Amino acid sequence: MNFVEFLKQHKRFSLATALKNGFNRAIVGYYLKRGDIVRLARGVYVDSKTSNDSEYVDFETLAECGYEFTVSLFSALKIHGFTTSNPVETWIAIPQNAKKPNKVDFPLRIVWLGDKSYNYGVQVIQSGEQNFKVYSPAKTVADLFKFRNKFGIDIAIEALKEGWKKHLFTADELYRAAQVCRVTRVIEPYTESVLS
Repeated sequence: MNFVEFLKQHKRFSLATALKNGFNRAIVGYYLKRGDIVRLARGVYVDSKTSNDSEYVDFETLAECGYEFTVSLFSALKIHGFTTSNPVETWIAIPQNAKKPNKVDFPLRIVWLGDKSYNYGVQVIQSGEQNFKVYSPAKTVADLFKFRNKFGIDIAIEALKEGWKKHLFTADELYRAAQVCRVTRVIEPYTESVLS
């Protein structure tokens, strides 16, 4: 198999995958210099014809790099349709003791979460050849209340209103997410007026 055939089978690939298929670094460098492939992150490449095909390219890249992460906060709001605007940065959560992703070439914002909060409300999205995790709408709203001191309470309230209006979560789902994030008392005054 030549490199062009390899690209037809692997629109996105890691250097390790190319090496396993018998191609060395020089070949990858040659096709990169020619513009046939694009570097997404250190050791992760994509066919230049399809480099912008996916709306989830940042998350696919993180998954390809093998990082443990879950899409959170403003990026999760976008995925779930709370908003149509794209966040300037890619927002993810990682477990408290996990290594921070350092190979990527795009702006990345990270929140570290304890095990219970990190593992709660996770949904899986399949995109191309990659799967990645994203927090549910209810967990995303609860996280915005949890981090209200960073972003302001207004953003959390707006997400609560928009998510409820669009039927993205039930009152029970929101309550359980608020319990896990330990924001039940903070969120209660707003849920009484919005969810009634």
